[in-house]
Amino acid sequence: MKKWLMILGATLVLIVCIVNYVFSKGEFVIGSTSYIAMDAPVVEEGLPIYMGYGVHWSGFGNPTLTNVSLIKDDGTELSEDDLQLSVTSMIDEMGVTGVIDEDFAIEAGYINEYLLVENYQVIDDLLLVFRVELLDTNYENNISYLMIEYKNFGFRQQQTLEFEGFFSRD
Repeated sequence: MKKWLMILGATLVLIVCIVNYVFSKGEFVIGSTSYIAMDAPVVEEGLPIYMGYGVHWSGFGNPTLTNVSLIKDDGTELSEDDLQLSVTSMIDEMGVTGVIDEDFAIEAGYINEYLLVENYQVIDDLLLVFRVELLDTNYENNISYLMIEYKNFGFRQQQTLEFEGFFSRD
């Protein structure tokens, strides 16, 4: 009897490990990016800009996003009280945002259509939008990674993607 219980227990543990392995397979891939020149008038005026990034999910299931954050070169997360850059992440289900200023986003009604990242269920592709406001004109691109935290089949996971920042010097 003990032998059967041990075999049953080992089988259950193996099944749980296999299910976890199979359902944790999958990744987010950035398919399209946006940049704006540091010397663009809208940037120099310090106006907020909305920038879209196409992201594709390849894997089993439909993950639910819990958080999207930016990681600086020094490994710290960009915080809300950063003195150089203010960034808010959203989802654009319409899939139309490239690089636009806040006035246009308001006039076109895009702002009313943007969704919160938290609890957003990814079906296949999504357009991640960042509201970026440059607070310091001496800012140097110091964002290296995009961290996506999500749940898939009840398992909490995170993925870190290389990210080149929002501004170009060219």
